[in-house]
Amino acid sequence: MKYMEYVRILTTYFTKNVQVETTIAQLARLFNCSERHTKSIVNYLDQHNWIKWEVQRGRGKKPKLTLFVQSDDILYQEAINKVGSEKYQEAFRLLQQMDSMYQDRFQTWFKKVLGISQTKTEDEEPLDVLRYPFYETMLSMDPLTIMSRHDSHMVQQIFDRLVAYDPKSDKLIPQIAHHWETVDGIRWYFYLRKQVMFHHGRELTSNDVKATIDRLPKYDVIKKNLVTIEIRNQTVIIFKLKETDYLFPRYLATMKASIIPIEMVEQNEINFRKKPIGSGPYQLTRHDQEKVQLDVFLDYYGYRPWLDRIEIIKTPEKLVGNQSHPFLLSAPDSSWKGIKVQEEGADYITFNCRKDGPLKNIYYRRLLCNLIDEKEFCLHSNHENESVAHSFLTERSKEKTSKTKVHDNVNEDMFLQIAAQQIREGVNHKREALILQSQLERAGISSSVEIVNAQDLGNPQVLNKFDIVVAGIALTEDRLLSVLTAIQSSQLTIYPSLNEQMRNEVDQQVSALKKLHDTTRQWQMYVAIEDYLKSNHAIFFLNHRTHTVYEPNNSQYMNIKLDSNGRVDYRKVWKKE
Repeated sequence: MKYMEYVRILTTYFTKNVQVETTIAQLARLFNCSERHTKSIVNYLDQHNWIKWEVQRGRGKKPKLTLFVQSDDILYQEAINKVGSEKYQEAFRLLQQMDSMYQDRFQTWFKKVLGISQTKTEDEEPLDVLRYPFYETMLSMDPLTIMSRHDSHMVQQIFDRLVAYDPKSDKLIPQIAHHWETVDGIRWYFYLRKQVMFHHGRELTSNDVKATIDRLPKYDVIKKNLVTIEIRNQTVIIFKLKETDYLFPRYLATMKASIIPIEMVEQNEINFRKKPIGSGPYQLTRHDQEKVQLDVFLDYYGYRPWLDRIEIIKTPEKLVGNQSHPFLLSAPDSSWKGIKVQEEGADYITFNCRKDGPLKNIYYRRLLCNLIDEKEFCLHSNHENESVAHSFLTERSKEKTSKTKVHDNVNEDMFLQIAAQQIREGVNHKREALILQSQLERAGISSSVEIVNAQDLGNPQVLNKFDIVVAGIALTEDRLLSVLTAIQSSQLTIYPSLNEQMRNEVDQQVSALKKLHDTTRQWQMYVAIEDYLKSNHAIFFLNHRTHTVYEPNNSQYMNIKLDSNGRVDYRKVWKKE
């Protein structure tokens, strides 16, 4: 038994800082060991100031024991030891048994473990490590099954794509493909780098690119306009489209187009979601109940990141608290300042224009839009300062003003079924759905609210059960592609909820947009599509969310700021020596 266990036993029989007479024989019975071993235990605890052991002179006088700790002291020290041995879940369970004062003390200590630090490898080589806590969530790191921004962030680090979108220049930059070209916007040639290696040691070829795209579902935006994929050789691949599309390469920069080694997926697709293999700058080396660990991939074809390792400690959500900055519990130093940033994208309502019922009629959709007060959906607190949305784009929303709403009783015998989109357990649009239900009730309209997983809403049979869906999206850095995907994706609720006439109009306008080279004209056409959907009352925008970006002031750490996923892009972090 470890000495800490003996101290724990003492705390159940003795009070801290109270001197008590006892004997070795009595302690031996408590410890359930020999008196000889008990003497060794007592000497050890006395030498390490856990107790004070005083032997009394004179016949019949018992020794005196003073205990210098209480049970919470033991729990606290044990929790620290558990963290040191990376048994984080055991540490957090011990934490729940402590008094609140000790819990606060532990959190203060735990903060010092987090952030960027330097350790050494077994070969005594320096290792720069970023360590931070994150609440337990079911990560799906297969690019095909990304559901949340957490999933997307991990895929971004572990995988690479043919090309990458640079928001500063609004242009594509090479990744796995070093060059691409087209003459007519229909036949696209991509030329791959040689010696791009997957994490398991195999070279990436054009066969992997084809397998990745073939694996996408037939209703995916990339596949809709795709006719054939031709492998010219190991490093040349040709995509032939049905129609001209000058945006096509940008779709290949999205996370779901991350290149995979298909044989690893075919071996065990479920396991691949938890333990993926890519060709990106970081490889997954650990993913269990304690933490997710990424290590730099030494055979990466591109620039080597400065950070050698990232350790994401799985932490109870109530311990993590408000996740308002990259390191969650504390910024790297006191020089950092928080800046609230409005998130591009919005929460919104879609009306099912296909389902038999009142909302098939534009009259009733218009009626509901006039009833809904979007201001009630905006959170205002220390952490949130949301604003009314009239578009997926914050700048467009600023140009609009809210109309005067009608709150008279509708006098219609109407019952509506509302679905609240859920990304993962506890992250959903239930709050917004209940606000909507309350507003409808005030107008005399009855409704029900059901929380539905986002993946399930991609099933037409599930979607057709509901009259209204309350959902939301955050736009990626490629905003144009993001909004086009939002209004055309079969996995979101906007396009599947449109009637045939609306679908045809959207398809025609998006098709015309993709034939253009001019970005300004492309945006003008998107705005026209969004206005068309609003004028037909197929979609109603609610609110824009905010998040806090922490920026360093004269910090030695560079590029530690939130990306479009609300996370730190590990690849860009470095330190001024």
